[in-house]
Amino acid sequence: MTRKRSGSAVLLVTALLIFAFISLTLILTLTPSVSAAESAAESETENKFCITKISPRNLQPADISTVSVTIKNIGSHSAFHVATEVETAEMLAGETGETGETTPVKVVGRAKKSVGTTSLNSLGCDREATVKYDFYVEKDAEASTYNIPLKVLWREKPEEVGREGWRGREGEENEVRSETLYFGVRVLGQSRAAEIDVVNVTTAPAGAGIKPGTEATLKIKLKNIGGLTVSRLKVRLTAEEPFTPLDSDLEQYLTDLKPNETRTAYFNLSVDREASSSCYELPLVLEYEDEFGSHEKNTSVGVSVKGSPRVLIQEIILEPSKLSSGTEGLLMIRLINTGTESAEDTKIRIAGAEGILTEGHQFIGEIAPDESETATFGVSVAEEEVETGKHGLTIKIAYEDEFGTSCPANSKIYEITVFESEPFLPTKYVYALAGVAAAAVVGYLLLVVRLKK
Repeated sequence: MTRKRSGSAVLLVTALLIFAFISLTLILTLTPSVSAAESAAESETENKFCITKISPRNLQPADISTVSVTIKNIGSHSAFHVATEVETAEMLAGETGETGETTPVKVVGRAKKSVGTTSLNSLGCDREATVKYDFYVEKDAEASTYNIPLKVLWREKPEEVGREGWRGREGEENEVRSETLYFGVRVLGQSRAAEIDVVNVTTAPAGAGIKPGTEATLKIKLKNIGGLTVSRLKVRLTAEEPFTPLDSDLEQYLTDLKPNETRTAYFNLSVDREASSSCYELPLVLEYEDEFGSHEKNTSVGVSVKGSPRVLIQEIILEPSKLSSGTEGLLMIRLINTGTESAEDTKIRIAGAEGILTEGHQFIGEIAPDESETATFGVSVAEEEVETGKHGLTIKIAYEDEFGTSCPANSKIYEITVFESEPFLPTKYVYALAGVAAAAVVGYLLLVVRLKK
């Protein structure tokens, strides 16, 4: 009986030992697989990023704002060649095949930017880096919070530099990894308070600008772009050189403006004659009230002054002043620019001078304001081709302004008289010589008569 019990105990111990051996073998066999799985799981969680700071978060419609986005490496080792990219609706649609939801917040400029200042663009563990983007908010954007997708791209290892640029080390896998994060910006929407804005500035008489030395009416169109009615609107314009107010002051009071309504203020001005062509900024002050109190807005309006050249014939000199067949000389025409801007590409053409002038046109070029230039034409009266008498020469002046626009042509008729050719000895000298000869003959005859007596 005792032997049977001891045999059973031996069998039981043996079975337990075999079971323990098999269990240990299984544990040792499975341990590498579990470690590999855990290693893979850990590698997947490495190099994860998060957004730690957004500044500013509040954006205004119709404005461009620079937003700083700070990202942090919360992985277990450094990331290399880090870049961020703001994903637009079109980009998301291309990746997913679905139409992305558009937002009124649009990125301006490059959507993809490198992070960091080193050549490797690396970001170590627990390190932060800031990237800046410009965002434009559409003017009709509703007040709300909008989520902006930001893709972070990186590599696990630095790449080597070769002739073809950055490349991975041979035999190593170093694919670009990416993760999309989101950050929110708040659009405040349009203000409920009253606000006056200048929507248009025109002048009368209408044109590209006010001419120097003239008077004009400046028309400033204002609009209430806020949400409350404006009352007691006072518009005050400050006239600076080269403008002079024609009225006692440049202030005007307008009636109440409801939201989206417009009013026009009128101001009469004169422009100095010597004013240069330019766009001048005149200070404008808007004072008004709404239910929240009084407001004052300082702004300015642009007023365009556009002068023009004005070329006139100042003097014509003919040398010699008396012409006849075969005479040679000079015809000098002096031009002066009495305008406020330079005359460009100035030319003179003379018609009706065939057989009198050696050429019919001259190129002068530029004539500055209040400056004069002289064109010289050769005179050579052709013998037996030009009739004696008066000849009308049509002198035409052509020129352009600095923008290449042709100015009104200026013309003038200049009269030249061609006289008959005088003999070698003038007639009065011939008569004088004949008289002397006659007197000599008479004297000779009288002398002969006396001698004979």
